[in-house]
Amino acid sequence: MVVKFDFHTHTRYSDGTCSHAEMAETAAARGMMALAFTDHGPELSVGVAREKMAQMLEDIRMAGEDAEIPLLAGIEANVTNRFGGLDVGEDFIRKLDFVSIGIHDIEEIYLSDNAHEYLFRATSAIAKNEVDVFCHPFFFNKDLLPQLSAEEIEEFVELAAERNVAMEVNVKYRVPGDDFLKLCLKKGVKLSIGSDAHRVAEVGKIDWALSALKRVGAKREDLVFDSLVG
Repeated sequence: MVVKFDFHTHTRYSDGTCSHAEMAETAAARGMMALAFTDHGPELSVGVAREKMAQMLEDIRMAGEDAEIPLLAGIEANVTNRFGGLDVGEDFIRKLDFVSIGIHDIEEIYLSDNAHEYLFRATSAIAKNEVDVFCHPFFFNKDLLPQLSAEEIEEFVELAAERNVAMEVNVKYRVPGDDFLKLCLKKGVKLSIGSDAHRVAEVGKIDWALSALKRVGAKREDLVFDSLVG
């Protein structure tokens, strides 16, 4: 199955420490077949500034001219409210190769039931938007999946299959677990790999994800790679 790619990385444009070129060079040296840049959207405190978003895309294009592997211009858009709103507009999204979304904030009023509020937001965002990958699924300070019923999880995965949204195997937080991944495979939901790298030392370090995919029996056709890289 071994298809090595890293579709979740952050550069200096958000809370990373290095340039697109440095990330691309390191990813190629570590055997990645493709790399996606997914800096945080502008409404996160560490996200890319709106006035720098156009320059960010130009920097990715320039890095791609010298890169040894395909580079995808992406974003980790923030789900900004419980109704599925994102912090990037359609005009910007049309310029991207790759759209991922993440949930990084839940208002204090909902803290007593983070798992169901997270599920509501995730469901709304996937139903409302054209999205390629859902990042670090059901991780909000901890793994929230144990707090949800099997029926709730299955309904969410079925929606993801219907909307053609891949679930990320996130190395940084080591989520989701094998049972969730097996359910995704059963329902036809593609899987993505993301290091969630914020520095060169982390980019392309995907061994944990590869091990998880091997454990659940994922094959190349179960991954989002071919549909995005071609």
